[in-house]
Amino acid sequence: MTTINEDELIEGVRKGDTHSCNLLVKTYWTELCFLARRFVNDADLANDVVQEALINAIRNIDKYERRGHFKAWLRKIVTNQALMALRKQKARKEESLDALMLEFDDSGHHMHPFKEQPASLEALEESKQAREQVRLAIGRLPDTYRITLILRDIEGYTGKEVADIMDTTEKNVKVRLHRARLALRNLLEPILREPK
Repeated sequence: MTTINEDELIEGVRKGDTHSCNLLVKTYWTELCFLARRFVNDADLANDVVQEALINAIRNIDKYERRGHFKAWLRKIVTNQALMALRKQKARKEESLDALMLEFDDSGHHMHPFKEQPASLEALEESKQAREQVRLAIGRLPDTYRITLILRDIEGYTGKEVADIMDTTEKNVKVRLHRARLALRNLLEPILREPK
């Protein structure tokens, strides 16, 4: 794989060079589609999101101020485009997270506590199937919770940044993140057990 000179690529895009624009798309398309898919949970919509995001990036290349990594700038544009696409789809009813949550008794204890030894992190990391199940479990979370979890735990945004992106308060981000993690734990409970 040939490495690209990011500065030359950016300068070429700024000058309107078709080859540079095509190289930008070719270089970042797959990674950005993967990111968009985590947000929108639909491959076709993810492709549309990335296409629109890259068009916006090329049109607004002069706004890239070289203060951070170029790829991070592109990822932020894709994130914002994905959130806009989800807002347009808001007409569909938001799923409840309640069915995915752990159940507690009157004393506050889990009604179905873990009874077995959790699998080691090494065993989980080595398991391609486990990674796929984690991806699918995250995809089952309702949009608001899935996006909060992805932005905070996977993309590494701060609570304040997530609040700004999602137009909410940091307190709401903390609540959503906590509930998303609990629901994800509940969904993943079967793969967190050591095989007997």
